[in-house]
Amino acid sequence: MKSALGIFVLTKREQRVVIAIVLALLVGTIAKYEWTAHSRPLPLNPTDAAATPPAAAGRDESESADETQ
Repeated sequence: MKSALGIFVLTKREQRVVIAIVLALLVGTIAKYEWTAHSRPLPLNPTDAAATPPAAAGRDESESADETQ
């Protein structure tokens, strides 16, 4: 059984290489997640988005009819 576990015995230099590889993979994964999670596509026509106020976009017709009466 000791011969099978012998593959896990690493020198200090090999341990540093393994740690560097694992950290590089971890940083790459986090960077990719942050990039995809926080990137927002640009609007196709930015003037249309500015013309419609956000409060009016969520209103129903029945709500606006109640306010006029």
